[in-house]
Amino acid sequence: MPQSPRRLWVSPQRFAEQLEVLTRNFVPLSLAELIERLREGKVPDNSVVITFDDGYADNFWNARPLLERFGVPATVFVTTGLVGTEREFYWDELERLLLRETVTRRHGETGKRGNGEAEKGRSGGIVGQYLWLEIKGRTRQWKLTSNGERLKAYHEIHDLLKPLSPEQRESVLEQLRLWFGVSANGRPDHRLMTVEELVAISRDGLIDLGAHTVNHPDLATLPPERQRWEIEMSKRQLEAWLGRPVRWFAYPYGSGNSVARQLVKEAGFEVACSMSLGFVTNRSDPFWLPRIFVENWDGDELVRRLGQV
Repeated sequence: MPQSPRRLWVSPQRFAEQLEVLTRNFVPLSLAELIERLREGKVPDNSVVITFDDGYADNFWNARPLLERFGVPATVFVTTGLVGTEREFYWDELERLLLRETVTRRHGETGKRGNGEAEKGRSGGIVGQYLWLEIKGRTRQWKLTSNGERLKAYHEIHDLLKPLSPEQRESVLEQLRLWFGVSANGRPDHRLMTVEELVAISRDGLIDLGAHTVNHPDLATLPPERQRWEIEMSKRQLEAWLGRPVRWFAYPYGSGNSVARQLVKEAGFEVACSMSLGFVTNRSDPFWLPRIFVENWDGDELVRRLGQV
């Protein structure tokens, strides 16, 4: 996936470097192998497990060939609600609208949301204007007259959207689409895998699939029954597509609460991954396994970072 302001990307070249140093200095295992070795108390020293969150199509285009070349297993945790659609995750749609689109308001308009049409383009300067959004009953304003202000608006709006329910997020995104005069359809290189691609990527067993909820909410902000639906429905959808049990789960944003943990266990998952920093040990909670967030580092930097944990 192209570079993200949230650092949610690793280029194919850097990923190849990372795989090269991992195979040279560590023992790559699948998630299933790790769990089996943990149960036996026989985890090899310097073991590593590679995981991807969300289910982007570039896992199929770019990551799979590299994993096959190096013979390294991995697990992809899929957000099922966007599978097979042209929609982007909200953080990608925000990036597309606020950092890629340019809008020229017609002469005489106030620039407030919903007033008149908008002409959009992808070249030229940013016309001085303000953005108004209503979020949870409160109207907020951002200035968009420079790239720096747009980036600031991006991060602030992202942080406001993160704890919202999927329906509340969609309401804010629709305001943005009206403002910029664009549709909800996203960019092809930011889409998720299709059902056919999910089946293909996991067919030979090198890459396994796990669930990552339906709508990628911050589970701790939802009532228990809505958490249960997000967790269980993502499992059911994946199992229906794949025709086999789905054993693994990853919490959106790597975070949750005790309710989410219990619901994941009750849903029949065997393991759940968080983003708590650290290494997996025999004492690790199988429903709250720690992971290490990897950025677009070269191989040497990855080894250095792993040594700092």
